[in-house]
Amino acid sequence: MITTANLTIQFGAKPLFENVSVRFGEGHRYGLIGANGCGKSTLMKILSGVYQPSAGEIFYKGEKLVLQNPHHAQSAGISIIFQEFSLINSLDVTENVFLNREPKTKLGLFDKKKASAMTRELLESIGIEIDVKSRIKDLSVIEQQTVEIVKALSIDADIIIMDEPSAALSDKELMKLFGIINKLRDDGKTVIYISHMLEEVFAIADRVSVLKDGRVMATEEVCDLDKNKLVSLMVGREIGDIYPPLSDSIGQTILMAEGLSSGKLYDASMSLRRGEVLGIAGIAGSGRTALVETLLGLEKKSGGSVSLDGRPVDFKSIREAIESGFCYLHSDRKNKGIIAPESITVNTTITNLDEYKGKVLLDRKSEERVTKEQVDLLGTKIADIDQKIEDLSGGNQQKVLLSRALLKEPEIYIINEPTRGIDVGAKHEIYKIMRDLTTRGKAIIMVSSELPEVIGMSDRILVMNQGQTAGVLDQHEKIYTEEEILSLAVGHEYQLPAGGCEDDEEI
Repeated sequence: MITTANLTIQFGAKPLFENVSVRFGEGHRYGLIGANGCGKSTLMKILSGVYQPSAGEIFYKGEKLVLQNPHHAQSAGISIIFQEFSLINSLDVTENVFLNREPKTKLGLFDKKKASAMTRELLESIGIEIDVKSRIKDLSVIEQQTVEIVKALSIDADIIIMDEPSAALSDKELMKLFGIINKLRDDGKTVIYISHMLEEVFAIADRVSVLKDGRVMATEEVCDLDKNKLVSLMVGREIGDIYPPLSDSIGQTILMAEGLSSGKLYDASMSLRRGEVLGIAGIAGSGRTALVETLLGLEKKSGGSVSLDGRPVDFKSIREAIESGFCYLHSDRKNKGIIAPESITVNTTITNLDEYKGKVLLDRKSEERVTKEQVDLLGTKIADIDQKIEDLSGGNQQKVLLSRALLKEPEIYIINEPTRGIDVGAKHEIYKIMRDLTTRGKAIIMVSSELPEVIGMSDRILVMNQGQTAGVLDQHEKIYTEEEILSLAVGHEYQLPAGGCEDDEEI
């Protein structure tokens, strides 16, 4: 369907990638995977006409294709859906689908009735029901994404490129997206799914192309790959090396909670020891986040007791918890973590400003010095400390948030989804920082929906089920499996479904 031959692109002296040759055939689901900055999105922007290559050629349906702009690519049947949707919130579904391509009446007016009928037909073709009169601002993220897909179908696109489509989706919405992709494949469309999430690629792709440092490392059938091989191709290390060893210096209990109840908790108990990572697992809605936010005073406790170093505590606000040696990194890094569009310096020092007070103004030099020290300490990849934090990758944003926490010198770190939206190479760096903290006697509660992460990082695993503690698993006695954890989480024996290459109906 579409083939690239020795594509090269460079901005300035250094190529972003060079001599990239890859083929995407008709009617297949392709995963394009690699660490942040490897060139995935750049390659797709060339194929969709956003960028023009410095060298190399593109062949489409057997003929050479020179794309001048996105409109040219769309005319040829190539459409891309970016992470930031190109929809207009004030317009309805139909108006967005046919924006600037409106069918006309004999009088030359917008034929809204015909356009609405065509939109409904396109929605039906992928098995989705959305009111075509709904305004975009009233739709969920997955519904907005579906409108983008329908826009692509409305121009009769044969190739649909999705750039990190799962970034803002819940697990349930992701399954719905996978269903749409399967339907597109069944209709003969080629779907290119850009991601750095291994589980998603294994679940949805027929073939996978791996990019590393601007080069295609391999293109293989997904059934011929395993996670270990894929990680090795992406970052140059085995998957077993992604997680640091478990702690060998676990100390005394620092935190104890018994019989905790709140709006979403029912008689939950836990303990935390110095020098350990306590992983909290469970399915969505099980009470994982409710447990830690009740501990922190973010949710009102209706029953139970909490003790810190043997003395009773009852936090009424997170400020009280922070003053007692806690820190909390929220799962929603974008909206409840980073402060956009402020600089890296501001985001690093914002919670510790008393340390930088001059006689009249803040001591800017001290702020900058501390920020640089933290950047060096955690290996944060930045252009400059005055750079806007929103311009950093997810992994580097998380390092800035960890730097902010470190400056308060807490004893207990509660980290909710520590590597959500972060590529596997950056995950390893975050894990190393976390394990370094435990070697210094700090205690970490890690809430995660990624079971490989829970297993790889946790000294003990606390499993939640319907607001209650279903069990605590000590990984120094035995390394537990995903099935064993899920069996506790759902209350009965659980077996993981087969991957996408074995039976599409399981997805």
